Amino acid sequence: MFAALDDVVEALSPKAYAAAKDFARKVHEDEKRREGRPRLITLPLDEFAARVQTVVNEGSHDALVVQLFRELDDRGEATGLGLPAFKARLRAAHNAGLLALRPRVTGEGPDSAMTAASAVSHQAAKLHLVQRTADPLPIPWGRPALLVWHGRATMARAEG
Repeated sequence: MFAALDDVVEALSPKAYAAAKDFARKVHEDEKRREGRPRLITLPLDEFAARVQTVVNEGSHDALVVQLFRELDDRGEATGLGLPAFKARLRAAHNAGLLALRPRVTGEGPDSAMTAASAVSHQAAKLHLVQRTADPLPIPWGRPALLVWHGRATMARAEG
């Protein structure tokens, strides 16, 4: 196998060799950043949707498609998956009921090229955001303590 690989490498032009070397370096760096998580392109649709939903739920609000893609790419999970393919898989997961996409509401953040690039076409609508399903994030300083009412003892002390 290594001999065949050496033959292929020797047959490459200098530009193709440099491109192959850069791609191999990127894949290796992405493997480190993924920390054992599989690449999204290798996952079946249900596992893809579950992984995307987990990342969205880590945030405090619904995720814009382009920002979500960039975050997954920064984590090394989007290697081999371009934005158009990512959006197609999101649309398929939405159609299968595995996650929910929704349109951007007027006044919900500025109109921008990022919002336009996030558009996923679905039944004559443009969906831009992946919805969170998690409970709201906890209050950093904790929930208030329950008030305990000691009815008779408190009233007896107040009266007497």
